[in-house]
Amino acid sequence: MPSFRCSLFAAACMACALSAFAQTKWVATWATAPEPLVSSQSGFNPPAIGLANNSVRQVLRASIGGDTLRMRFTNEYTNVPVKINAVTVAVSAGAGIIDTTTIRYFKFGGQDSVTMAANGFVWSDPLAFPLTPGLKVEVTIHFGAGAPAPGTYPGVTVHRGSRTVPRVLAGNQVAARTFAGSTTTSQGQGSWVISSIEVRAPLAAGAVAILGNSITDGFGVTNDAFTRWTDVFTTRLLAHAKTSKVGVLNGGIGAGNLVSGGVSTPGSQRYKRDLFDHAGVKWIILFIGVNDIGNTGCSMTTSNNVISAFGQIADSAHARGIKVYGSPITPFNGNSYYSVNSEACRERVNAWVRTTPKYDAVIDFEKVVRNPADTSRILTAYNNDGLHPNIAGYAAMGNSIDTNLFIESGTAISPARVSPEGYALAGASREAGGRTLIRFTIPQAQFVSLKVHSARGGRVAELAGRTYPAGSHAVEIQGSLPGGVYLYTMKAGEFSATRKLARATR
Repeated sequence: MPSFRCSLFAAACMACALSAFAQTKWVATWATAPEPLVSSQSGFNPPAIGLANNSVRQVLRASIGGDTLRMRFTNEYTNVPVKINAVTVAVSAGAGIIDTTTIRYFKFGGQDSVTMAANGFVWSDPLAFPLTPGLKVEVTIHFGAGAPAPGTYPGVTVHRGSRTVPRVLAGNQVAARTFAGSTTTSQGQGSWVISSIEVRAPLAAGAVAILGNSITDGFGVTNDAFTRWTDVFTTRLLAHAKTSKVGVLNGGIGAGNLVSGGVSTPGSQRYKRDLFDHAGVKWIILFIGVNDIGNTGCSMTTSNNVISAFGQIADSAHARGIKVYGSPITPFNGNSYYSVNSEACRERVNAWVRTTPKYDAVIDFEKVVRNPADTSRILTAYNNDGLHPNIAGYAAMGNSIDTNLFIESGTAISPARVSPEGYALAGASREAGGRTLIRFTIPQAQFVSLKVHSARGGRVAELAGRTYPAGSHAVEIQGSLPGGVYLYTMKAGEFSATRKLARATR
């Protein structure tokens, strides 16, 4: 009888655990943008002892918290298999020192070790770990055979502008309290093979993913200080209950272009990975393009290509039910990028960013950092090198963002309904100023009907009722709707979809 009771108790505990797990979902809390290690960027090679059979400790700062996490390790740009012998995570005490009482070991299919396939990636098993919001943790990896030797190209998969110090020690040091005597890259920063962390978070949680360049990557900040504009933004979101479950994912790459070229993979080729492949993304911010303009001297073709890429990414996001925010390109007079042509190109792109219906809102970093006496330049108090803001400028940027853009109130954001033919009807969204917009996507020019009805079936309004070109569109519900539940139905050709719209009763 006692063993039977124990079995019942164990079963009940398991059921409770499963029920609790079902009330949460995976949401990304930290991410970086992987890159190839190429000969022109040799300063981001591992130190002379290399990674094979040695250990590297890398610090990162989470955004949202959770009690269970999993981590992605990537070999995306490495053409040979790389073995990981063991990985730990622990609370950081700074300078590569950990609180040893918090050490936890990642497992991979129940095993300590795993081999990443050439150009592949691996996820760890879920790991119980009390990750508090904004916590700094150290991830320590003991590599096995296969890690490319320093000076091998393409080398180990890297993120150059981590603004953190990777510390390398000989042998297996995953449980070491300190990394005294470690060596690092000649650039003093960079991260290898770590890609993202996800946590089990409440069902209402979400994440904002940012596609950017070195301004988002934090050029000029002190390593391990976490003073990029995205860090300031994270701190502000965590400080308020309504936004404390919004993760922030930095997809900035230094010297990265949007359309083509640049030091690393251009944004037009990596945006699906860095924006949409992370769990729980509900918003994206597009803040990129200055390298396309500055590196080419710019032309009408350049600006048109940048604008086209922005539109393509926005359409792709809306088809997934994701909100799109964009920022104009910040000034760069005083930097070698500047010319009459490049300034005209910047102004042309910025005019589109500020007026396009493809963006749900504009986060205007350009107005935050520009000099009002000469808008082609960064304000002196915020200027680093004419192109990048300094730490005060980054702080001003992070503090300028309207966090209400990341509060789901009124009509909630929900995944769009997408047909195989490329049609989509997204959830209605409440905008700044009280406007309510409904977005839809069609794969070809055609007549679209979008009607709002009361819950009892009475017609309230026809929002479309005309022919639209192919692409994503937004229509506004004009006037005020009384509180209650409404239905809206889109019809275009053979496609038909109905969604619910809930308005709060005042």
